[in-house]
Amino acid sequence: MSDASAGFDLSADSEAFGYPRSSIAADLAAIAAVGVALLAVQLLLPVAVHDRLAFDHAAFDPVTLFTAAYVHAGTGHLLSNVGGYVSLSLVTYLVCLHADRRAWFRRTFPAFLVVLPVAVNLTSYVLLETRFPAASPVSRGFSGVVAGFGGFLLVAVAVHLRRTYSRETVFFVGQFAVLLLLGELLWIYAGRVTVLEGAAVTVGLALAVSGIASRTRGRTYGDDHYRQVGVDLLYVGLVLALLVWLVFGLFPADPVAHGTFTNVFAHGAGFVEGGLLAALTLVVFRPSSNNRFE
Repeated sequence: MSDASAGFDLSADSEAFGYPRSSIAADLAAIAAVGVALLAVQLLLPVAVHDRLAFDHAAFDPVTLFTAAYVHAGTGHLLSNVGGYVSLSLVTYLVCLHADRRAWFRRTFPAFLVVLPVAVNLTSYVLLETRFPAASPVSRGFSGVVAGFGGFLLVAVAVHLRRTYSRETVFFVGQFAVLLLLGELLWIYAGRVTVLEGAAVTVGLALAVSGIASRTRGRTYGDDHYRQVGVDLLYVGLVLALLVWLVFGLFPADPVAHGTFTNVFAHGAGFVEGGLLAALTLVVFRPSSNNRFE
């Protein structure tokens, strides 16, 4: 009788990552809906409306700080941003599920759609006005939010690793990731990396690896621990590869190639502010343990 009952127990089949499958399906539908909305705006609204919704730095309109994120310069621009958004948001969501932080993602996701576009465009405006006061670009596109998901992903990985490893280990992993991405930016924009610059990045990466390794000295671990470390190394490596790809796409060597301006200031602001916003929603809005399945 008990075996037959176990065979028809549907509770395990109705969950994934410890959450109801219906809830996960709803989350994935929300992620997909944003991509569909971006496509609809591009295809259904006339060009004149797109131009009104874009953020013109020469005619500062506060409303367009928000609306500019949802219009694009063309189909290629749109598809590039939608592809980056879908890949990064899905990976970030999966990391949050593994870290038992689904509620965190659900709090942060709408903030990224509403708050982050305004913050990114405003930061970009201030930076461009300060550095290039004669310039008056027109900003549009979802790439600042896409970059924000890169920052969110980095924070989510740190939160996930903290469940298994010490705070110091997570710090050194974060140091390695940040130095790797800064080294990539140096390689993209320096033209020629000097020996001193290359050595500084290499030494920093080596110190991060040494710091991670030092956490295991004088301790004895079982086979299960080392298997988990192997899995986590692969997992972190894949995330870093995704972030390297993101930086390569968002920060071209020539931001004004082909007669268009790629706003690398907005992309940098998006990455940093996305990470900060995700950290803020994690710390400030902590859900109670009773709301795990909400």
